[in-house]
Amino acid sequence: MTWKSSFTDRAEDTLGRATLALKRRAAASATAEILRAIEDSGPSLARGVLNALEANIKDVLDRGRHIASERGSELPFRRSQAPRVTLETIVRRATEEAQLLGDRRVGTEHLLLAILSIHDDPVTHALRVAGVSQDTARGTLRRMSTAWTDDGLARPRASVA
Repeated sequence: MTWKSSFTDRAEDTLGRATLALKRRAAASATAEILRAIEDSGPSLARGVLNALEANIKDVLDRGRHIASERGSELPFRRSQAPRVTLETIVRRATEEAQLLGDRRVGTEHLLLAILSIHDDPVTHALRVAGVSQDTARGTLRRMSTAWTDDGLARPRASVA
């Protein structure tokens, strides 16, 4: 899968880290690995949104693991297990999110919105419990986007003299 030309540098780094983690641990969750990579990749618009909404990524990942383990104990009673979310699915949804928002390139904020669009995923559920939904993330993103550049770095504010 290539995403080089249409993704920001920070988003490429995030996807690269998630891809490596998924190769090392086949049972890992794509949503969890992208969130972990967002946390480890330095400042980004996605981290800014999560910080503004007071969502701690480590707490969300812990809660997601807990939800997944609870669901695992219930699986014998469920008729069908939800299909695993793949990195390709998240990349496709992130690209759609960027197009919907009229952005030229896909950034970490689009990866976050893509994760939030997934239903029946423990990490997404944990994000919602922490108060991060697509609506709250989009609203926060709108407020913050004027202060950030395409590569996720803070845009210098023009001084008014």
